[in-house]
Amino acid sequence: MSKILSGALVGKPESVVEEILLLNPHQTPMLNVLGFSNPVTQVEHVHFEDEMYSDESTVVGAVTNVATAVVVADVEPFRASNVVKIGDELLLVTAVNEGTKTLTVTRGYASTTAAAIADGAKIEFQFVEGQEGRDARDARYKARVRKSNFTQIFDETISITGTAAAVNNYGIDDIYEYEKAKKQLELALQLEKAVINGVKYEAPNGLTRQMGGLRSFVQTNVINGAGALTDSMINDAMQKIYEKGGFASGGNFKIIVGAKQKRAISNFEKSNIRLDRQDNGRGQVVDHFVSDFGAAEILLNNNLAADELFVVDTNRLAIKPLQGREFTHEYLGKKGDYFEGMIVGEYTLEAKQEKAHARIKSLA
Repeated sequence: MSKILSGALVGKPESVVEEILLLNPHQTPMLNVLGFSNPVTQVEHVHFEDEMYSDESTVVGAVTNVATAVVVADVEPFRASNVVKIGDELLLVTAVNEGTKTLTVTRGYASTTAAAIADGAKIEFQFVEGQEGRDARDARYKARVRKSNFTQIFDETISITGTAAAVNNYGIDDIYEYEKAKKQLELALQLEKAVINGVKYEAPNGLTRQMGGLRSFVQTNVINGAGALTDSMINDAMQKIYEKGGFASGGNFKIIVGAKQKRAISNFEKSNIRLDRQDNGRGQVVDHFVSDFGAAEILLNNNLAADELFVVDTNRLAIKPLQGREFTHEYLGKKGDYFEGMIVGEYTLEAKQEKAHARIKSLA
């Protein structure tokens, strides 16, 4: 009988975090890449994010070349005395009606030519109209945004009958340790899937909580592929991140795909790629994608849906345990003619700056 089944070990917690991280990285790629970060102290982990005022919107409804009222989708970027640009025309904003999302403008500002404006046209803030000797403008302040995620409990029980503990098991020196290792892998896969697929949820009684995962987190830069994956789609996704400032502070970008889309990436412009090889192997494997906006390593992860691809900055993602609730094994002792133990951990995903990530969905 294994020493792990000794009654002297009952109720003594044993950390298995390092064992979890040493599991097969091909089965838990996100855990392998992110590891486990510093613990959180509350079951609802809160962090705050700063964000600059946006600097563009779109026009709602066509506008003639003489009209001075322009309805926009979002008035946040604009205030009176702003100079904005639509096409080649500059316009001076003289008033903003936040209720109706209407800008009152002077057309053809600075001797530019007023032109008809199409529905959906981009309207972009350029600069304020500076005037010599004017009073200070009214300040405006954009408060930091509160973001949060719940911790989620992951647990499995190891149960070995007295007979199983006593008999010899072919190729298995310690049946309890063998079952414990299997349960650790099951828990690692559960956490991996929660990090990707989880939906933020708390039951009314507050006892059941679920973390929000990557798919529910990425909402802004989402591209509907509606067909076979192309390199242009990935470039478009990375451009969206670039335009939102995602590349401004560097980052450690990864493209995460399942097996089907990994093969599609490896076939990009296959006929135009020349490989000089020193062996007799055949085939092409692409493990990095270089876009016009930066490079990203490609990570294979079969826990994703077959029809999606993520571009993420791993510097802005972290898997965090609840303080004192890292993955721990505890031997519960003999409960009858069987022995039991339990592995439990409580974790959350901290995801920062949602616009620094992207997702392509509905791929063939």
